[in-house]
Order: sequence, then structure tokens, then C-alpha cells
Amino acid sequence: MKKLPIGDSSFESIRQGNRLYVDKTRYIFQMTDQGKYYFLSRPRRFGKSLTVSTLRCLFQGRKELFEGLWIAENTDREWKQHPVIVIDFNGISHDTPENLKKGLESSLRTIGAIYDIQLKESLLKEKF
Repeated sequence: MKKLPIGDSSFESIRQGNRLYVDKTRYIFQMTDQGKYYFLSRPRRFGKSLTVSTLRCLFQGRKELFEGLWIAENTDREWKQHPVIVIDFNGISHDTPENLKKGLESSLRTIGAIYDIQLKESLLKEKF
């Protein structure tokens, strides 16, 4: 019997740890294949972080993590690698507008460095 992934919202660690995962990849596929923009708004503890983590692994082309799931068995996905930008607002101070701006700029610089991109723009909006 598989263990429950209590407190774990990482698709990668759930799948690699052989923990229980309710397969929602059919809906993930529909989002990525048919949709345009999504705003994920649900109550706390309803799987937003796990959904984002699943999307990240999907766009990184991590096919091995999806073996046995709906998306791997029922689609002809190419599993290409794409750059993925995830900004976790839990790690960004937002007690003042200035701290929020600094935190966002720091996150964007870190993400840019991962993909060897220098952000030369001066305005935060342009850095996005």
C-alpha cells in the first residue's frame, strides 16, 4: 500500500517516492492543450502547489515521472524541454511594497541566472 504524501506538494518527490498520487494529468493535458491563461484560485490545501509542480515537470519534459499516468498513456506528447519560471511568493517578503518589489527582482535575477539570461531592464514590468 502506497503512503499518503502528507505535506508534500512536489510532483517529483511524490512520484519518485512511490507515494499515492491521484492522477489528474487528463485535466493538466486539457489545460495545456486547449487553454490560454489560467488563474488558479482555490482554498488553502486544495492542490494549487501540486498542480504547479506537475505543470513544471511536464514542461521540463520529465516523461519518466509521468509513466503509468493518463497523459503518458493517452497522448502523443513530444516531451520537449521548455524553460519554466516559477515564482514562489511564500519566499518573498511583502510587508511593504518596496520589499515586495525587491523580492520579485531578486527572484527574477535568480531565475534568469538559471537560464543564463541577464536582466538589463530597469523597470520590474519589463523584467518579466
